[in-house]
Amino acid sequence: MNRSMSTCLMMPVLLVTPCVHAQQGDRSGETQPPLPTSLAIPDSPPLSPEDALIRFTVPDGIAIELVAAEPLVQAPVMSRFGPDGRLWVVEMPGYMTDLNGSAELEPSGRIVILEDVDQDGRMDTRTVFMDQLVLPRAVAPLIDGALIIAPPDLLLARDTDSDDVADQVTVIDSTFGGLDSPEHAGNGLLFGMDNWFHCSQHPWEYRLVDGKVERRSIQPHGQWGVAADEWNNLFFTPNSYPLMTDVAHRHVLAMNPSQRDATGTYMRVPADETVHSSRINPGVNRGYRPETLDAEFKLNSFTAACGPMIYLDTIIGSEFEGDAFICEPAGNTVEHRRMLEKPDEDPPWQAKATVGAIVASDDERFRPVGLQTGPDGAIYITDLYRGIIQHRIFMTTFLRRQIMERQLDTPVDRGRIWRLVPTQGQPRAIPDLSGMDALSLIDQLAHPNGTIRLLAQQTLVERNDLPQDALGKLEAMCLESSQPVARAHALWTLEGRGVLRTGVLEDVLDRSSPPLLLQGLDVSGNHLSSQEIRRNVLTKLADDRRDVRRRAAAAIASASAEEIIPELAAVLERNPRDRIMRSLIIAGARGHELAILRELGWMDSWQYETPERSHIARSIIRTALRHSDPEQNTILLEWIAAIPQDQNWLAMIAANEVVSNHRMKSADPGRIELSASPFDWHERIEDDGDLADGLLRLIDTHADWPGRPGYKPVHDSRNWSPDERLILNRGAALYANCVGCHQSSGLGIRGFYPPLADSPLVLGPSEPLLAILLKGMEGPVTIHGVTYDQPMPPAPFQTDQDLAAIASFIRTSFDNEGSLVTPEEVEKARRNLEDHSGPMTMAKIDALWPR
Repeated sequence: MNRSMSTCLMMPVLLVTPCVHAQQGDRSGETQPPLPTSLAIPDSPPLSPEDALIRFTVPDGIAIELVAAEPLVQAPVMSRFGPDGRLWVVEMPGYMTDLNGSAELEPSGRIVILEDVDQDGRMDTRTVFMDQLVLPRAVAPLIDGALIIAPPDLLLARDTDSDDVADQVTVIDSTFGGLDSPEHAGNGLLFGMDNWFHCSQHPWEYRLVDGKVERRSIQPHGQWGVAADEWNNLFFTPNSYPLMTDVAHRHVLAMNPSQRDATGTYMRVPADETVHSSRINPGVNRGYRPETLDAEFKLNSFTAACGPMIYLDTIIGSEFEGDAFICEPAGNTVEHRRMLEKPDEDPPWQAKATVGAIVASDDERFRPVGLQTGPDGAIYITDLYRGIIQHRIFMTTFLRRQIMERQLDTPVDRGRIWRLVPTQGQPRAIPDLSGMDALSLIDQLAHPNGTIRLLAQQTLVERNDLPQDALGKLEAMCLESSQPVARAHALWTLEGRGVLRTGVLEDVLDRSSPPLLLQGLDVSGNHLSSQEIRRNVLTKLADDRRDVRRRAAAAIASASAEEIIPELAAVLERNPRDRIMRSLIIAGARGHELAILRELGWMDSWQYETPERSHIARSIIRTALRHSDPEQNTILLEWIAAIPQDQNWLAMIAANEVVSNHRMKSADPGRIELSASPFDWHERIEDDGDLADGLLRLIDTHADWPGRPGYKPVHDSRNWSPDERLILNRGAALYANCVGCHQSSGLGIRGFYPPLADSPLVLGPSEPLLAILLKGMEGPVTIHGVTYDQPMPPAPFQTDQDLAAIASFIRTSFDNEGSLVTPEEVEKARRNLEDHSGPMTMAKIDALWPR
């Protein structure tokens, strides 16, 4: 399939991007001292697969074997086993073919299928399933083809004549980035127990239903790769930290995008951050910083964590089952972390480095970027095998010099797949699930290998029809198997085929314990039309086990909130300190948050303020205000007017949130639009004007509604002139460089990349935003109570026109109501910062532009 149209569309954005620094990754004012001249840096010539094999270090009892190498595989960035036991590989030969990434937009990418014909552990044949792709990122094999991420598209590529070549390609979605900044774009497509294909760093996930692809909104986070344990807990890696996880389901928290203080996703698993390299690592992007390399000039901690995996077998050792493995290509290692359960903590694990590196190589070109548990129980490692892995957008002069001095930029057409196997015994034979009948496939749901269980489930869900005896066997396994994980797979298989009976689900809810019970609750969210299931879930909201209560809250989030307001309020009252529970309840309350707060306010206990009640009230009110719904605004002011004097603390919180949300105390105050005159509003102001320290009068000054003298409907702030639209369209195109961190929604990634929506650094005067775009930023910054501490480089475009365009786009998007920025303003900001060296910090911004 020819992808040249997408290529041409993106070319103008890249061709006009100038580079003012030596490299785009350089930071203004930062020196990059060379490594000591006395340091003996070994040569890093490209090695043959045979020579590379002897350069590995692995623990006793484990061996590493070559599975495939060039020319059978070239520039692999991920691999995934299909139901037939063959290995599907994503090849990205266009990535950084030179130091300038000059071939990135050429349609050179491929999806290939490797087959081990004689079953000796080495791949023998290569078939190109699909080519002419631009920077493809992921593949998920299906029984008759594959899902493929080829930016900007998600493709459903089917092989209708069984010749292993895609002949029917449908564009499913066109929301994927990756052409401008491959390091920050959606990837993954990991099939989970819940029948969804999970993505990393993308706002959607997908599933197949009757041969068609559906999607649902999720919180986008992660970087490269996504992993799941046997109970479908998801794990991610953000480059600089080994392991993140979701305690709350991200698709549930995404139900209410107005809730910007939600928590429970993308949480750090307490983990050892040390990298255990077996060689010095001079070729690291910021190796000149003292904290990057240790005293031996080895990588000190993660800087390129990616491709995580949870091991779902026991073949290489039962002690590794359920443990995490993380690629660190900058350190030439695959790191192991033992997963210790901590059920009373959030998140409920700790990752300890009991082994350190499960694989380390003193070959600098060993670049592990992806891992998977093979159907044979081995650990498969996708090795990009090249010298240069840092993308040009973030490359520093220091790293460029390292690459050039040691000729690490060539060759770029190699690649290997390795596997870890036990030294005693053999891996299992890899079965061909695609050839099994339904009854045999159901048996595989109880297999000790997690990859086989998932492939069997996926195959059963995708097949057109199943005989009645197969459905009976699935129900029997779900109800009677002695293996909880097999029961869960059977449950989700029935659910995926749309044949799960209410009685079977009730049995799981009534007669099982976690973790199977948690899966039953997850399924229940799709069955709340059944009164029996709904009552069961509501009962579980009061369970004495925290994980059960939270999963019940996640399930009930799919119900109509207005029908269960008292129950939801009671949950918040019983769990005042559980911020994750609060986030789940507010997520499901979308549009009815104020009804819950009103219910809480009527409770006797809410006559008295506590820190927990204050947090709950603030979160609900902020969420309701962000809907920008005149009807909800009217309800809020009417509720404030009805608050009794002995709950003045609650009126104070509500009034302060209204004032703050609309910047009513600023030099440029906003107004709050109502649908009608709020009942009893003026009477309360006149009779009790000191309620909330008189803030009601301030709110009234900026409140507007139909029929009030001087009322003007909110104008369409997008009613721009043709010239203004050109500026904003340019800014929107440039924002593609920002999407990986700040997201297409402008909400960022909580705790890592700050939001641009409703940010004090974006709104108000334009100077702080322009300073950050010009100089970059580092050090902690707190936005809406959340602290972020990831460095931001200067914008990778530096003309006055481009910076004015991107600043204008940011200030007028994501519900921001800022003004446009002119090139003259950028030029003035540039002059004012001429004597300023280094990136901006909050201290410098506050000193220059006091708020």
